[in-house]
Amino acid sequence: MKRWGICFLVALFYGLLAWTIPSASFAEDRVNFSIEAVPNDYQVDSGVSYFDLRMTAKQKTNIQVRIFNHGPEDHTFLTSIRNATTNDNGLIVYDQKKPVPLAPTSLTDLIQPNTKSTFIKGGESKVVSLPLEIVNDLDGTLLAGVRVEKKPEKETAEKNTIGIQNRHSYIVGLKVRSSIKELAPEITYEGVEAKSSFSRPTVFVKLANQVPTISQPMKFEAVVTQGKKVVVRKETEIRFAPSIYMKTPIETTGILEPGTYQIRIRVEGEEKTWKWKDSFKITKRQADQMKEQMPEREIEENSNSFVGEWSKELMIASTLIIFLLIGYIYRLKKQQRQT
Repeated sequence: MKRWGICFLVALFYGLLAWTIPSASFAEDRVNFSIEAVPNDYQVDSGVSYFDLRMTAKQKTNIQVRIFNHGPEDHTFLTSIRNATTNDNGLIVYDQKKPVPLAPTSLTDLIQPNTKSTFIKGGESKVVSLPLEIVNDLDGTLLAGVRVEKKPEKETAEKNTIGIQNRHSYIVGLKVRSSIKELAPEITYEGVEAKSSFSRPTVFVKLANQVPTISQPMKFEAVVTQGKKVVVRKETEIRFAPSIYMKTPIETTGILEPGTYQIRIRVEGEEKTWKWKDSFKITKRQADQMKEQMPEREIEENSNSFVGEWSKELMIASTLIIFLLIGYIYRLKKQQRQT
């Protein structure tokens, strides 16, 4: 009986945990394709898996990627060129269709057509070629990515226009430069603004890399103060893509009240460190707008809970079960010592 009692409490406890923790339901979504870069005559380093080309004016080449359709079904694949940027997390990503803002030209301008559709039968592969022509001499580095993804089926796309659509893609980096020697980055401060981001009051620091070069990882530090009070502090690592603007978010944990704030920014590179100081104002209207976008207190308190509004009750019940189990085991051990 004692053993059955312990088993019952353990089963009840784990059953409660299984009820409170929602099970993740994943739809089967097989990728079933892969890609590889075809070696190029202008490749600088043959030991890397991406394109690292050194080219000058009037030179032409074909950027070639082999697509493997591993599945049994036929598919159409879309190949496109995306310029490199730096995202909010300080990482270089390849997702921009527009030209690079601070560069005289971009790889999306030099590769035409920059989007191509390719039909591949199941179990087969094909090489996709994208023509690249360097019109004028390059100054520094151009950076982009060759993106390959399955073309969504028309029927599926229409049904899932509201829901989540998983579109798996692969990207091969494409770096085109005029010389082996890399230029030194030059980081400039472009301003600061406060607004809501993901329902949180956030201070955005806007920076720019004025030089067409890829920076090494840099240490970013920012401190927002109001008078002598530190409102929020952030330390992270960022890496700049060539010739781009970027915004680094500094998320706050509370409400930003109307008033004047000060900000100190520091970016530390391998050979140079940049420092800036600035101040900015938050009006009552801005503060009210940010408050409106914050979740209600009840939602905020339960945002990390297991099952929303029932989290408190379930956590209390779980704690009670734990104490009952500990007490029952202690009682059994006490009875055994007495006998």
